[in-house]
Amino acid sequence: RMASQASPKRPPWVYTHEVLVELGAVESLWRSARKLGLPFDVVLLSVVLAATIRAAAAIASCARQFACDGGCETDVRQRTKLSLPLTLYAPMRDGDMNDAMIGLFSDWRDATVTCADNLTLLGLSMNIADIIRQRRWKVFDPIQNSERLLVNILPLDEQPRGPQNFRQTRAHEYGDRRRGSGRERRAWGAPHRPMRITLEQEAPDAWWVSLDVNADFFPTTWCRKFVKELKQCVGQLEASPLVKVFEEAKSNSTFDT
Repeated sequence: RMASQASPKRPPWVYTHEVLVELGAVESLWRSARKLGLPFDVVLLSVVLAATIRAAAAIASCARQFACDGGCETDVRQRTKLSLPLTLYAPMRDGDMNDAMIGLFSDWRDATVTCADNLTLLGLSMNIADIIRQRRWKVFDPIQNSERLLVNILPLDEQPRGPQNFRQTRAHEYGDRRRGSGRERRAWGAPHRPMRITLEQEAPDAWWVSLDVNADFFPTTWCRKFVKELKQCVGQLEASPLVKVFEEAKSNSTFDT
């Protein structure tokens, strides 16, 4: 008798979400960056990852997948440690005179951001800055790459160039999206890494946080929590940087995203 074949596993459900960080929120992040002596994009990445960790810790299915200690408590205050495996799309201009060469010189690099229950927003920001500054990463593993969160940061070149002082712009790409009602969320079924995070600068006072999310790792309940926590983290990093990453979000925020 022929053995019955197992039914094929369904592909995960993948959805997109965008958050616009602009105006007062960008000004707050710049003040935090100057106060901490860190690049703006590092500060933005720090609050995005802090919000990711907070939202994941509050949802049992996420907490189990990213817990370092194997625990599965749902209360954010009981979490001991969460770990986010990242693949960063990073510039590779480390050698002498590399900055004068023509070429992209970027590649994937693997790094892991770990957050213990006593880590503050300030401490997380400094840890991420040290990872990037000291190149504390590894050449990406193509076998495990699909299991990591992909992070790509796309800032504008704000330096005027040439005798006409040309500046890079993405206005032609975004059009009136900042003043529109927002794009409709897309979703589809396909194999996908846990999440792809793209931080793209549209203008000096506007950044888009674009997420392509695998719902098996980060359900839509996580996404709603993430947006709330991102608003909170932006304000807290400036006003109360010693707040614990795992501290639950307050209900109010003074910044729009």
